[in-house]
Amino acid sequence: MNIPFLRDDPLVHGQVEVIAPGVRRVLCNNPGPFTYRGTNTYLIGGGASVAVLDPGPVDAEHLGAILAATAGERITHILVSHTHRDHSPGAAALQAATDAATYAYGPHATPGVESGDHAFQPDVKLPDGVPLDGGDWRVTPLFTPGHCGNHLCFALEGSGILFSADHVMSWSTSVVSPPDGNMRDFMTSLARLRAREGQDRLYLPGHGPKLPDPMPFLDGLAEHRRRREARIIAALREGGTMEIPALVGQVYGPLDPKLVTAAGRSLLAQLIMLEEDGVAAREAEAWRLV
Repeated sequence: MNIPFLRDDPLVHGQVEVIAPGVRRVLCNNPGPFTYRGTNTYLIGGGASVAVLDPGPVDAEHLGAILAATAGERITHILVSHTHRDHSPGAAALQAATDAATYAYGPHATPGVESGDHAFQPDVKLPDGVPLDGGDWRVTPLFTPGHCGNHLCFALEGSGILFSADHVMSWSTSVVSPPDGNMRDFMTSLARLRAREGQDRLYLPGHGPKLPDPMPFLDGLAEHRRRREARIIAALREGGTMEIPALVGQVYGPLDPKLVTAAGRSLLAQLIMLEEDGVAAREAEAWRLV
C-alpha cells in the first residue's frame, strides 16, 4: 500500500493559517530533512484563553510571530506534545512573555539523548485521557509513545480534529529511534488512533500540512512498517549475520545520504522488536535470525 503523503504546504513562515474556528497554525522557519518546512505551532481558542501547542525551538522570530498572532488575546496554556528539540525548547521564552503554565505528559524520558530537550519540566503533567478545559475549548491528551517516550496527541473535543504531532505526519513517516523511540509502542499507538475511527476526521501534524480522512493513511503507515519488517527478515535470511549499515542498503534501497543514519535508527527499532519476539538476535554490532 502506497502512503498518500501530502507535501504541498504553501504557508509562509511566521504567517497565520486559520484551519477551523478556534484553530490557527503558525509555521516556524526551521526546515530540515526531519522537520520538512518547519515545526507547526497551533493556537487553540481565542480571546481570554488561548493554548499554544508546540512552541517549537528557541527562535526569536517564531516567538514574535506567536505573540503577534495572539495580540489582544491571552495565552493561558502552553501544551507540549513531546520533548524533542524542535518542539519544546521555545516554551521557556513563551512562558516568560506570557506567564502561561506549561503542560505535557512529563519530562524527557531518556537522559543523554542529543535530540531530547532535557531542560523542559512541565508545570502540569497531563494524565492520559483526562480532558483539559480551557473555557471555550477542551482537549483530551492521548498518550501515544513510539516516536518519543513522552509523546501526546491531543483531541479537540467537539471538532473532529486530532493534533497528531510527530506520531502521524502528513509529509513523511516518523523516525523511531531508540531509546527515545520504540517500535512496538509506535505500532500500539497507531492501533489506538485507528480505533478512534468516527471520532477524528482531520489530523493536524507537527510537520506538514493538514491531513483529512486520516484512517486510510493510518492503515498505510501500519502496512509500511509490516512490510519493512518482512524485508528485514528476508535480508537476514539471505545474508546471514549482518550489521545495520549493510541492512539499510538491503531494506531501504537507494537513500538520500542525509537520511541514512535515521533509517538505521528506525531499522534498529524494528530489530529490537524482532529480538523481543524471538525472531532475531544480536551478536555485538551484527544481527541474525534465530
